Amino acid sequence: MCRPDLSLLPIPEALQRLTAWLAPQLPPKIMHANEKASDAEIVAVALLQPLHKQMYFSRWWALIKTNFCPHLPSLTQATIRLSRLVPTLETMSVKVEDLDFVVIDSQPLPVCRSKRASRCTFPEATFGYGTQGSVYGFKLHAWSTLNGKLVQYAIRPANEHDLTAGYFMNEKWVEYGAPKIIGDKAYQDGVNLTPPKKNEITPDPRWKEEYSSARKIIETVFSSLTRAGIRFSQLKTHVSLRLRISLAVMAHNMRFINP
Repeated sequence: MCRPDLSLLPIPEALQRLTAWLAPQLPPKIMHANEKASDAEIVAVALLQPLHKQMYFSRWWALIKTNFCPHLPSLTQATIRLSRLVPTLETMSVKVEDLDFVVIDSQPLPVCRSKRASRCTFPEATFGYGTQGSVYGFKLHAWSTLNGKLVQYAIRPANEHDLTAGYFMNEKWVEYGAPKIIGDKAYQDGVNLTPPKKNEITPDPRWKEEYSSARKIIETVFSSLTRAGIRFSQLKTHVSLRLRISLAVMAHNMRFINP
């Protein structure tokens, strides 16, 4: 069966497909008399936002409610219901599978501009540094397959070293079939497959040139997630950050399934 591009389908048809796909995977919920929309329908609307590259959830929700689904609840009620589903959405967004290779990398998740950090009250946010300069917030660390599917991710403090975050993600290494991990120079520990440093006397004999091409795959994935708005920093709680990341990752992985 042909896999449709949900961002190109008419919104009502895309919502119908997503709702039917999501319903069996979400936990059962008692529908109260004042609730006209199911959790599956609410998640479907939220999932279409990153697919359509819309930055503001409030405007996206108003657009859908006004033009297509007048029975949807208010923005406040929808946000509360989505927040309750965050653990479920995080589990649904990635799947454990046996792999031979994975590519690991990180990307900053700022919660505000660095010059406003002293006035920011975002809980657990920290100062960190990367290739793009300083960042106040967190980092997204992820494993990608060689075809661009995200199979694991973690939100870690911005001041945590990439290698330390890599060890945290390696706790599930056996569950994924003990794959070989391809990373950049930040992950050099003698175990991961990383490119040699310029002044390295004895380069790692396991490193191959084709691994450099594989490294570009996860960079393309992160570019896609950035266009979906994961670095858009108008967030106030850690739950809202987790919600945005889980929806963006699930939207990215939709190309590998057939809802």
